Amino acid sequence: METSRSNRVHKTRKGEDGEMNQKNLAIQRNNIRRLLKHSSNIHTNCIRLNIGNTDEHEEKKFRLCRAFKKAGQHFICEAEFIKGGRADIINLDRMLIYEIVKSESKESLELKAHTYPLPIIKVYI
Repeated sequence: METSRSNRVHKTRKGEDGEMNQKNLAIQRNNIRRLLKHSSNIHTNCIRLNIGNTDEHEEKKFRLCRAFKKAGQHFICEAEFIKGGRADIINLDRMLIYEIVKSESKESLELKAHTYPLPIIKVYI
């Protein structure tokens, strides 16, 4: 699966010791936030529920977000992209989208993989 480079966010450089310093991590997080609609009331590290999802879906989202929070990683739930689409969870530190999948079609997942600006991790329930 290839996407154009212009559609992707570039990772910030790591320091000499191989770890990303706090300044670079903050820049990376802000770069990802710039891809999102600001009208969607974005809050970092807050679990947003979508009443249209099943209880099982929302429970999995909660468990993933809890694990990210315990690991000290920042995330955004139900993030809407400027260019369209809504991700279940974006992990700002890993630069990954987590999509919780149960009955979603293969075509829908492929479309997301080609249009979303970050790589997608499919979490099956």
